[in-house]
Amino acid sequence: MDKLNALISRVKGIGESYLMFSGGLDSCAILGAAVRGGVRVQPVWINNGFGRADEAQIREQVNLMGGEPLQIIHLKPEESVIENPTNRCYYCKGQIISAIRKLNSSCKVIDGTTGSDTGYRPGRKALNEYGVISPLAELDISSAEAKEMAIFMGANKDIADLESCLATRINYDVPLLDGSLQVLRAIEQAVIAKTGDFNVRCRIDDADHIRIELSSEDSFRAIVDADFRNELITMGEQSALFTTVDLKPSRPNAYDNRINKA
Repeated sequence: MDKLNALISRVKGIGESYLMFSGGLDSCAILGAAVRGGVRVQPVWINNGFGRADEAQIREQVNLMGGEPLQIIHLKPEESVIENPTNRCYYCKGQIISAIRKLNSSCKVIDGTTGSDTGYRPGRKALNEYGVISPLAELDISSAEAKEMAIFMGANKDIADLESCLATRINYDVPLLDGSLQVLRAIEQAVIAKTGDFNVRCRIDDADHIRIELSSEDSFRAIVDADFRNELITMGEQSALFTTVDLKPSRPNAYDNRINKA
């Protein structure tokens, strides 16, 4: 793999650093490259309540990659993040990077942004302002290529598929409340456990509506079962009046379509 060799060389060139580790395949590719290159890259997982994977799963992923022991930072999101403005990711990334910088202000920070990460991404502004290095993007390595590398180097795809930011499930200007995030996580985990549909997305469009986007025929068939459907409704009623199923399969970043990006 020419691009894997290029990634190993780039990470070696960066040297000792902190890696913003999510458990996903992009950050796994970087961690695996660091291990193969003999570079001390410290994986850091930020637990701010927005993830689907738990601590044990993130630790397992690091162990599979053969990386340095995982460092965990527990972080309460700032009000600028909880208010959920359209540039929420800018404030969120800034808070995360600041927390990592406090570990060692002189150490470099790496993240898993890839060459495929285009479109409306206010978080990249924070990455640039803090001088975060994105080797996958620098080398124009796509998410698909990073995935292939990470699995080749031992990453667990099931754990990686859990990696997903629940904050993106809530429509802009609807506050990111702990109770709502817990409901979204519970519904998605229930669908995953029932059908293996890791691409399920449970969304809060407004204070009254929870909407479930499914991605497999098995998931749509599972909804036909009244007991399972009622289980999801009971979870949803903890946060909203209505729990609905979208007829269209899940799609990323749909809330961004209404944003004036000029």
